[in-house]
This record gives sequence, structure tokens and C-alpha cells, in this order.
Amino acid sequence: MRSRKKIKKQPAAYRRGEKTAIFLKRGCQVLMAVGLAAGAVLGAKMLAPEFTVKKVVVSGTYHLDRNDIIRSLEIPRGQSLTDLEFETVRGMLVKNPWIRKVSMRRQYPDTLVLKVEEATPKALLRRRNELYLIDGEGRALERIQGETIPFLPVITNISESNGKDMTEALRLVEVLSRKTDFTERESIQVGLETFGLTVTIDGELIKVGYGNYEEKFDRWMALEPEIKKRGVPVKYVDLRFKDSVIVKPDRENSEEEGETRS
Repeated sequence: MRSRKKIKKQPAAYRRGEKTAIFLKRGCQVLMAVGLAAGAVLGAKMLAPEFTVKKVVVSGTYHLDRNDIIRSLEIPRGQSLTDLEFETVRGMLVKNPWIRKVSMRRQYPDTLVLKVEEATPKALLRRRNELYLIDGEGRALERIQGETIPFLPVITNISESNGKDMTEALRLVEVLSRKTDFTERESIQVGLETFGLTVTIDGELIKVGYGNYEEKFDRWMALEPEIKKRGVPVKYVDLRFKDSVIVKPDRENSEEEGETRS
């Protein structure tokens, strides 16, 4: 018969020592983690004065003054750069109608960096006897102070509350701004009548109506040189009818009265 080897059991004292060592090891790990966390908190508190907002850098401005933007932020003295809420800053900035978008980043240790996207003036809006710069959505940007020669198309007889007609007027302005033949004209006014939009260019009235602005003015630009060559005094031009340009001479007995060109 095979002899059975007896398994030698470890003393109980040895097992208790092993458990104690494991307990102490884990305890040390916990204490180290707590110490590191406390050190991080203490270090953050000690460094907090170094992370206060001391400087604001602004880029992307053309119409706006950078110092005015910085003053409008109203950042409290001693404000932590780390704790600064971007949404709060954005809310302060977009109160200015000139500011469409703004991107922000923290530049440690003490600088807030702002990149501003300004609104683009598209036209002038006449309210009674005052002129306002407006953007492509019809929002007033600022009032023009004093007497000035209009340097953009002027929209008249259309209220901002009239969303449909304002949108159409701005579409018409956009088409005219792309036509080099019109960019050098001294005066362009977009108005509203019962039949739709009108444009008065250097005193010449053009009945436009609604829609197809590109096509309508391409037809008129092709015909206008011939009308000027003939020396026909024009009372108004009508572009409202498809594939046609109607020229109404200023003289009632003119042979050109009611002439229609395709």
C-alpha cells in the first residue's frame, strides 16, 4: 500500500499575519488616495488666485469696438477662469445686435479668448425720418446718426413686423447687390405698393412685384442700354409680367408708349 503523505498545515498565527499584511496594504492605498485628493484640493485652492480672469482677448471685430465688448461682459473682480460659465458670457454678448455668434476658450493661467462673428449690414431701413442699418434677417443693428448719403439700398414703407414683405425686400436687395450695373448707382430705394415691390434707381421707377428677381433684372439690363441710346424719357418700367419688359415713356404722346419687349 502506498503511504499517504501528511499535508502540513500552516500555523494559525501565520495566516493571521498574512491577513493583517493585506489589510495594512489596502489601508495604505486608501490613505494615499485620500491624501492625493486632499492635496489636489489644497493645491487648487492655493493656485486659484493665479487662475482669475485678468485679461480678455477679442478677435473678429470690424464694426464693434473691442473695449466696448470687454466692458459689456461685466465679469466680477476675482472671477475664476476655471469656474467661468461660457453660457453666461454668451448671454451678455448676444444682447448686442451686431454679434451673431461668439466662440470662447480659456487660455491659462488668466486669459479669456473670444472670437466674434459680426452681423453683416445688408440695407438701410427708413423709419419715418430715421435710417437704421439692418442685417440680412431684417434686424436693426444701429441708427444712423445725423445726415448721411445712403451707402446701401434703402427699404421704405415696410415694417419689420411685416415679415413676408421684409424677407422679399431683402431678397431683392441681395440680387441687386450682385449686379455690377447697379452697384455704382447713386440711389436705390426698395418700396412696397399694393401690387408688390418697387425699386427706384437714380429716380427711375421699376415695378417688380414678387419673385424671380434675378430673371427680371437680367431682362431689364439687356434692354436698358437701347432705351438710353434712343433717349426715351422713362416714366416707369414694369417687370411683373413673364418674359416681358414694359417701358412707359414719360411723354404721354410718345410713339414708344406701352412698348413691350421680350
